Amino acid sequence: HLYDRGGNLTVNGKPSYTVDQAATQLLRDGAAYRDFDGNGKIDLTYTFLTSASSSTMNKHGISGFSQFNAQQKAQAVLAMQSWADVAKVTFTEKATGGDGHMTFGNYSSGQDGAAAFAYLPGTGAGYDGTSWYLTNNSYTPNKTPDLNNYGRQTLTHEIGHTLGLAHPGDYNAGNGNPTYNDATYGQDTRGYSLMSYWSESNTNQNFSKGGVEAYASGPLIDDIAAIQKLYGANYSTRASDTTYGFNSNTGRDFLSATSNADKLVFSVWDGGGNDTL
Repeated sequence: HLYDRGGNLTVNGKPSYTVDQAATQLLRDGAAYRDFDGNGKIDLTYTFLTSASSSTMNKHGISGFSQFNAQQKAQAVLAMQSWADVAKVTFTEKATGGDGHMTFGNYSSGQDGAAAFAYLPGTGAGYDGTSWYLTNNSYTPNKTPDLNNYGRQTLTHEIGHTLGLAHPGDYNAGNGNPTYNDATYGQDTRGYSLMSYWSESNTNQNFSKGGVEAYASGPLIDDIAAIQKLYGANYSTRASDTTYGFNSNTGRDFLSATSNADKLVFSVWDGGGNDTL
């Protein structure tokens, strides 16, 4: 019963939330895109910025623009794909259009040293859909995002904000020095949500291997529940017989393993069929 949730249970002295309660908590700001064309899904377009004016940078409280490198672009596409797999959301690289538009860019200073930031839908013109990533000589993880590293998780996390998910608790980088003590509920950790700031070790999980921490590259169980509550579930994803881990036929790096050195940190969303782990 270690991972039972909800009811009168507590975790580390905090209330235990069911998956549905956690999803509601992630959506507490009521932010979402609207399906303007009524086709039953949210179709988003995106661009990787090649420049940014000083007024744009000033608006966001940052400076030192640089465009995404090839690795950042490729990993951002994989991060978006992981959200599209679980909910009725699509992403198309295009200058304008869709139910909303997203942009990606780097900055070298500002935002009180935050490693990245993004805005919830409905924040306002010039903010909606934008996400920014710190890259400088002192902070390099965002330059080299990859499977299971912090840079890849950061991309997926910030895209989660862009789609409408908040942090599980009322904390934010740059606002004081929040800790797990500031969590609203016990399962506010990276064992349940990649929108969380707090280590999975707080909920008796361990994603490190060989002394190196592994991070989720795709949305975890509470994130999946939240985005599906917001936009509906994508039942076309892996709707036939699917194998996860070794001999994976998922076509997703974070759901696949080829050696015992691979680090598997994922939650399964599957549209149907007879599946194998």
